[in-house]
Amino acid sequence: MTHTRQLPALVAVAALLGLPAASQAADPVTLKFVFPAPPSDFEQVMLDWNADVEKASEGTVKVQMFVGTAVANFANVIDRIQNNVVDIGFGIYGPYSRQVPRTFVVELPFESEASTEASTALWRLHAQGVTSVEYKGYKPLALFTFTGTSLHSTRPVRAAEDLKGLKIAASGKIMADDLQLLGGAPITLNPGDFYESLNRGLAHGVLVSWQGSQTFKLQDVAHYHMNVPFGQFPAFVAMNESAYTRLPEAARAAIDKFAGEPFSRRLGVELDRSNQVAIDAYKAMKGQEIVTLSAAEIAKWRKILAPITADWVKETPDGERVLSTYRSEVQKVRSGS
Repeated sequence: MTHTRQLPALVAVAALLGLPAASQAADPVTLKFVFPAPPSDFEQVMLDWNADVEKASEGTVKVQMFVGTAVANFANVIDRIQNNVVDIGFGIYGPYSRQVPRTFVVELPFESEASTEASTALWRLHAQGVTSVEYKGYKPLALFTFTGTSLHSTRPVRAAEDLKGLKIAASGKIMADDLQLLGGAPITLNPGDFYESLNRGLAHGVLVSWQGSQTFKLQDVAHYHMNVPFGQFPAFVAMNESAYTRLPEAARAAIDKFAGEPFSRRLGVELDRSNQVAIDAYKAMKGQEIVTLSAAEIAKWRKILAPITADWVKETPDGERVLSTYRSEVQKVRSGS
């Protein structure tokens, strides 16, 4: 029997035995990854992660990115993940603050100074089982924070008194409580509504990262900008658990290699870098005022906001342990571990 005649027979035998034939190699599994935000430099971090996973998966998986809100938005991305509409999704925890109270330890004022340290510490809380109970129904691939809160407003704010009566969009309960203690009026807005709300006077300011403010082009409608010591914005990249389980072993191994603390830290490092780039860009823009709180004003804010942390510890399940562990991990990251 010639080689030409042998090939069909071998393929048929392989099919009967459930063995892959060379000419019938399985196509890679395609994972749908939703990024419900406008295109930005931050998106590139996700795309680079996708490429690393695909390469390490030995051709068993392909990640397809969906940018924008056509498939999911920040208010429903977890639902879309859990219900198999998408396999992987990026989101912020602001719309889900009541479901993940422990996670919002990162939003406590004066606890962390950069995304890298806060993101790494937040993932370690999950890895140690301190916060993992909050992520039932999906598989976290990264837990991270957007770099230090900044206020972008249509009116100048240079001291606590300037916030009195101003309607400010806050992403979570803690930041809303911060604003109330300082005399502001917190409101809830989807990030996609920031620009229009500021433009129409429905809000006087928004709390968002420096890079995020540029992503949503807030510099066109808000001309006063400042760092505020309100903590960090918690966010995530998560995966549908059944989609992960169904993957070939090589694909799961690739995701495991690049997910977790490496992915969380990777996102934090990029957010710290892009945060500084955004601040520098604002400083170079005409018609924009960058406000820096004085040391005396920061001391005043620290005193005003002190009850926030005390109340959070009392009201949050296992709050004392969560805060203590978070502080410990932040210090470890700062010391290089």
